[in-house]
This record gives sequence, C-alpha cells and structure tokens, in this order.
Amino acid sequence: MLTDGRGVVLRGHRLGDLTAIVEQCSDPDMVRFTTVPRPYGIQDGREFLRYARTAWEQQAPTSTRIWAITTEVAGVEHFAGTIDYRPTGHGTAIVGYGLHPAHRGRGLMSTALGLVITWAFEHDCQELFQWQAVVGNWASAKTAWRHGFRLEGWVRGLCVQPDGGVFDGWIATLHRDDPRTPCQPWPWVVEPR
Repeated sequence: MLTDGRGVVLRGHRLGDLTAIVEQCSDPDMVRFTTVPRPYGIQDGREFLRYARTAWEQQAPTSTRIWAITTEVAGVEHFAGTIDYRPTGHGTAIVGYGLHPAHRGRGLMSTALGLVITWAFEHDCQELFQWQAVVGNWASAKTAWRHGFRLEGWVRGLCVQPDGGVFDGWIATLHRDDPRTPCQPWPWVVEPR
C-alpha cells in the first residue's frame, strides 16, 4: 500500500471495486485511448481482478506491479482508477494508468504516478520508466509531463487495440536521476515523421 497521507491510497484491487472497474473501462475515453476489451463486462472485470491478484502473488522480476487508486469522499473510500507498471527485468518498465470518469480532473492521477515512481525507483530497482499513449491523449500526457517525463517522439502504429485498430503513439521516458518537474514546455509539440 502507498499513500500520500492526504486521502489518496494505492492498494490491491478488491472484489468491491468490480462495478467501478466495469464503469471505468466502459467509458468512451478508456475505450478510445486504451486496450481494454470491447465491450467491457462483469466477466472482464473479474478476469482483471484475478490478473491483479496473481501479479502481486508471483513477485517475479517481470511481474506487473498494479494498484487500485482510491480516494476518500465524505469519509468513505472510493475506487478511483488503476495504475501499474510492467518491468522488463532489465531496470526499465512501462507505466500505464486510467481513472474512473467520476474522479478525473482533481489531480489524483498525478499524485498516484508520483507515489509509484518514487516506490519503483527507491524500492524496486527500476532505472527508467517509459510512458506510451495514443496520440491525442492529452490528459495522460499532461500527467507524465508534470513528473518530468521527456517526450522522445511520435511513433507510427505504436498502439494496437483489441478491435484491430492501430494508432500512432507518443513515447516519453523518465530516468531515476531526472528531475521530477517538467523538462519541456507544455504543450508537447511533435509532428509525425
């Protein structure tokens, strides 16, 4: 479990998160910008919960590290989204994240990403994070930018979705020794080659 001490807690996923997971993964922005199954139903959510539990149980160098993002509203904990990273086993990892639509626009993901980056660099021997997103996913890009990710480029056909769609993608990186503040002007402006 990771926490900022001010109401954002990252913990393992629970069965009680299932309804909110299905709602999040059925949201048009999640469908547009991620690789969630389409359509996303209860069974998909149950499979995701099994995957999340198994990933932590394996504790292998290349096992996904995955957390539920929660926040407190009026003294009650609410599932707000998911954040993970997938280690390569060579000191690098790919980070991914998504928020339930009811919890967007409040800085929760920025807080969650900061917690995960710190934990990975200080406790999990990661040296370099890579972030990828479908071109146009400005919310995800802004979160990465705030933490010092350096935009490396625009890659044609980087992002493949379950329905067979192939989209251009952005790639950015953050090294453990990089400052955790924006290193480039916002907005990132990169033209395809």
